[in-house]
Amino acid sequence: MSKKILVFLSIALFLYLVDWLLNNDERMINVSDNEIDFLISTWNDQMQRPPNQEELKIIIDNYIQNEVLYREALTLNLDRGDIIVKRRLVQKLGFLKQEEGVIIPNDRELKIFFDENRDDFRIPKRLSFDHTFFSKESRSFEEVKQYLINKNIKGDPFLLGRNFSDKTIRQIQRDFGEKFATVLDNLLMLESNLIIESIYGWHIVNVSNIENSYLPKFISIKDKLLDSYLLIKKDEILKEYTEELIKSYDVSLSKKYTFD
Repeated sequence: MSKKILVFLSIALFLYLVDWLLNNDERMINVSDNEIDFLISTWNDQMQRPPNQEELKIIIDNYIQNEVLYREALTLNLDRGDIIVKRRLVQKLGFLKQEEGVIIPNDRELKIFFDENRDDFRIPKRLSFDHTFFSKESRSFEEVKQYLINKNIKGDPFLLGRNFSDKTIRQIQRDFGEKFATVLDNLLMLESNLIIESIYGWHIVNVSNIENSYLPKFISIKDKLLDSYLLIKKDEILKEYTEELIKSYDVSLSKKYTFD
């Protein structure tokens, strides 16, 4: 009987010591050199100078205060059900998984990526032009044609201005509408006195420069290719990781929102 009590007391003492060590560790705050160096670096970036002794003490004190409040918030479960905290944690885990799996490609792999995605890196067609605007509300098409004969006829004010330089077809479409942009996109040479309809009215257009679309050389956009390659690979890594993770969970959905 005494042996059983001794074993019981030994187990109880062991559990008490483990609990005490864990709780004691949670109450300890060790501000490491790396953490202080990071705080100083952040200060330097913001203030463009290192902190003095008094400022450094304030920085460290603020760090300790934030750490204490953070731990107490976790103890009180204040992170539970907080959508902002949830988003930040999801974002941070995503970044970690993306950085873990990404591999820098060599030139051969980057060239293959370039060849497979040529349209994404093509430099779009650009045009420069000026125009005289005629509102449909106040001018007929016959009046607009008279401008080509009598330049003393004045156009109407146009909110976006008169002169446009190095605009892509997409930008022109955004500003003037699809019909106007299509006419300019089909131009093969410089033109003057073109009457073009837009979403606003009529325009007498003079095209002063056309730079046709072209594919840049691999070496000239190598850095841009690398950025795009890594971004796509990171997204693929996160997608694969998430899909595998979901398989380990038993997901149920309300019958009201079940999809076929």
